[in-house]
Parts: sequence; structure tokens; C-alpha cells
Amino acid sequence: MVRRSRWEIVFEILECVERGIKGKSRLMHATNLDWRIFSRYISYLEKENYLVYNDGYEITEKGRELLRKLREIQKIAV
Repeated sequence: MVRRSRWEIVFEILECVERGIKGKSRLMHATNLDWRIFSRYISYLEKENYLVYNDGYEITEKGRELLRKLREIQKIAV
């Protein structure tokens, strides 16, 4: 089993929200994280204003910018 880096997990969460997965449980399952770890990442993303919660998670402009940068890094790393 390959461990994901912190940034890979952040990338997956942001991508899922961008694709329209907005609920906590659905996000947790889509990213294959347990509740404790998922909560830590969601708290970080909200605190840093990458995500906001309004009847479901929404990606902010700052979150979109981070997602664009992470996609660029992914292209370079592959």
C-alpha cells in the first residue's frame, strides 16, 4: 500500500469538491480517508480559506488557484 503525501490528499479533496462532491461523508469516502484524518484536512482547508461550507463544501478562488498549482506540479512530477 502506497502512502499519499499531505499535498496529494489536499489535491484529491479539492478535486472532489470541484467535481461536485460536497457532503462530508461523500468526500470522506471519495478520498478514502477515515473520519479523524479527514476532519484534520477539512479543518485546515477551511482555516486557510481554500474551502467554505454553505450547505456543502465549495471551493474558493484561493482553493482553485492552489488546485491549478498542484496540477502543474503533478504534470512536472510524472
